[in-house]
Amino acid sequence: MSLEENFSRIMELQNSLPKKQSDTLNKLLSNAPRWVLESTQVVTKKKNTIFVEENTPADTVYILVDGTVRAIDYRIRGVVYDYMWFHAIKVFGSMEIFFEIPLYMTTLKTVTDCTMLVMSRASFDRWIWDDKNALRMEVARIGDYLLEESRNERVILFLQGVDRIIYLLTKNYEADDPKDEYIVGISRQELAERSGFSIKTVNRAVQKLQEDGFIGRKGRRIVISKEQYVQMKDYLTPIVANEWEKR
Repeated sequence: MSLEENFSRIMELQNSLPKKQSDTLNKLLSNAPRWVLESTQVVTKKKNTIFVEENTPADTVYILVDGTVRAIDYRIRGVVYDYMWFHAIKVFGSMEIFFEIPLYMTTLKTVTDCTMLVMSRASFDRWIWDDKNALRMEVARIGDYLLEESRNERVILFLQGVDRIIYLLTKNYEADDPKDEYIVGISRQELAERSGFSIKTVNRAVQKLQEDGFIGRKGRRIVISKEQYVQMKDYLTPIVANEWEKR
């Protein structure tokens, strides 16, 4: 593919995205010199693809423009724990550049089919420091990420059983921001990995939530209406507030 064809493909991708994602990507790339776009590739990653591995050379930067990615940690005896999910638009590999870390700090795996813009670390490094607009956006995003990660870790730590599953379902709902009912697009295995529970515990929790009217079902899929989301948030509010008051 020629440089001109590659540039045109990126422009077409920007215009094809949902408005929120398109606006964010356009803002990020608004002052990027042409050579940045010409040296950037549009790449698709299939669902359940590990594209970044912890402690491997951080020589590539990925901009997630469509889809969902999870950060995973392999704990003792190979048990997988999900500690953060990311939705477009997100940049992976920039934190390692800002902190001058040569290796990736986490493992990243696609939750859905994903579309990404991919460039070398050297290209991103050369561009980001000269583009004040993109630099401000990325510094702000990293700050938000670090605060969110810290909060999630603390909340997950003290929420037990059904309460932890409710919290994760509400976070998933908020990330998707559905207009109508929300069909949870993750499997029981993925929910187990994200919560740190066994599949058996997750199944019991899901059954309990359905019996209590917090969720619905379509086949094996969990369905959440707007009213059920509000109900879960109202349920969690005093629990989270009480735990923070104790600290």
